[in-house]
Amino acid sequence: MSLRNDFEAARATLKQSFKKVAGYSLLSSLCVLAMPIYLAQVYNRVIPSHSLETLVAIFVAALVVLISYAVFDAVRQYLLTRAALHFEGELAGLVLAGEMARQSDTNKQTINDLAVVRGTVASSAFGALFDLPALPFFMLLVFLVHPVLGLVVLAGGAALVALALYGNRRTGPMSEDLSRQVQLASRRLEDLMASQELVRSQGLYRESVKAWGRLYAPTLTDYLKSSIASNSFSSASKAGRQILQILIIGAGALLVIDNQANAGVIFAASILAGRALAPVEMIISTWRHLRGGQEAWARLTARMDELTLPENRTPLPRPKGRIEMDRLIYTPRPGQPPILRGISGTIQAGDCVAIIGPSGAGKSTLARILVGYIEPSHGKVALDGQELSVWDPVARGLHVGYMPQQVNFFEASIRENIARLRMDDDPALAVQTAQSVGVHDMILRFPEGYDTQLKRGAFWPSGGQAQLIALTRAFYGSPSVLVLDEPNAALDQLGERILHHALKMARARGMTVVVVTQRPSLLQDVDKIIVMRGGEVSDFGPRDEVLQRQKDAAAKALPRRAPKTPPPAAPANTASGEA
Repeated sequence: MSLRNDFEAARATLKQSFKKVAGYSLLSSLCVLAMPIYLAQVYNRVIPSHSLETLVAIFVAALVVLISYAVFDAVRQYLLTRAALHFEGELAGLVLAGEMARQSDTNKQTINDLAVVRGTVASSAFGALFDLPALPFFMLLVFLVHPVLGLVVLAGGAALVALALYGNRRTGPMSEDLSRQVQLASRRLEDLMASQELVRSQGLYRESVKAWGRLYAPTLTDYLKSSIASNSFSSASKAGRQILQILIIGAGALLVIDNQANAGVIFAASILAGRALAPVEMIISTWRHLRGGQEAWARLTARMDELTLPENRTPLPRPKGRIEMDRLIYTPRPGQPPILRGISGTIQAGDCVAIIGPSGAGKSTLARILVGYIEPSHGKVALDGQELSVWDPVARGLHVGYMPQQVNFFEASIRENIARLRMDDDPALAVQTAQSVGVHDMILRFPEGYDTQLKRGAFWPSGGQAQLIALTRAFYGSPSVLVLDEPNAALDQLGERILHHALKMARARGMTVVVVTQRPSLLQDVDKIIVMRGGEVSDFGPRDEVLQRQKDAAAKALPRRAPKTPPPAAPANTASGEA
């Protein structure tokens, strides 16, 4: 199910909020008229009449209106902020789930774009857009004050708008280049951080900095160019508005000298012109911020059609664990050779199967397909007759335990990691699982036992401890199928005994177990063996039969030694004088 419908619903709610914001913007714009009206009344009525009562009356009226303006403006900004937060709140979880559900092309930029859109909508710069519709109204009022002043404001406003359009055309490509450079530099930085172990152990600091700098240096250069251009247009806009204010005052002064207006007209027209052009200046000065929000919105809109979540599917009963593989082919990218080449076979419910073979044979890739982490390019995998990709992923996760080759944990407590972050589950379930696997005593020796927080830079288990915790997590919930990829790669003798105990327990419970291993010690715990070479299954069957065939094949592959020939006999002694 595409996220497009959810996105459209959130956008519709956002538009409804914008209508309310537009209403409050109109009210706040009308309240701004208090100041020019106040000035006009002071010059036209109070000063000629010397009436203190009139001055107090119009002062109180202006004060009430300006306080109302502050309230309306605050409410408008509150509505924008609330609408932005609601928009992000409605989509953030769906977007994250959609990105994590993708087999490839996962992009955290979508989450960042959502945050950028929220920040843009909640900004005062975005609020200035709602003041633009009032610009013609204020321009008309200036014309009503005097046509000459109206023409001055009209010409100045046209110049500022032209400057904004020209600035957009000049800075737009710069902003796009900067955005691309930032994304490239960010990806390189993530790669370097993920390779911290190699960098520190091999002393690759200088090389890492140079590799990152080759991408980050152009980012700084593009940022400087974009910033200079944007700031130049912003400064020009501010200067243009001040110049326009001077022109209005000068034109008004000429009208007063020519007895075509009074002094109050000068200040009233100046305030009206300033209010009319204020949103234009705000938009120009914050154009880069608004442009970034526009680009983030465009990327977010395009991404919605690509992100999908599974629809509500009919819940299936707990599977017995029968796995059928039908002509599986997996090609990581178009144009690359396949990693798996037409694998077929059936693992019966309750079987304990080892997948063995040389490095690069495709063992881990097959394990990832069996748990649904990646989907085959061709062919299918079925669990109890239902194609694996059709299973509801949440239900499938309840019935399939998985221990990947590279063990990772969430930054949460050990209990929460074992429980797979299922906060609503009874905490006793995690403890019971650890006890049944045999790692309960090990966990009790951690600083805070099951409540020990796993966090890089604070407490993190050793390689063997991490594998045992991951093994416990795989057993959580008593799944029907258990897939373990190199589960004993970092285990010591005690850890090996725990693993053997866990495998025997799984067989006793009737779980279907698939173990990817290169260590012969685990073969004693399995019923069948799959031998893989070059992405294909070269042998599959009962353990003892497969091992015997492998032994016979290895013996035949050994070169036969030629039989040793005896050394030639020494020649007979034929010295003269002998018989």
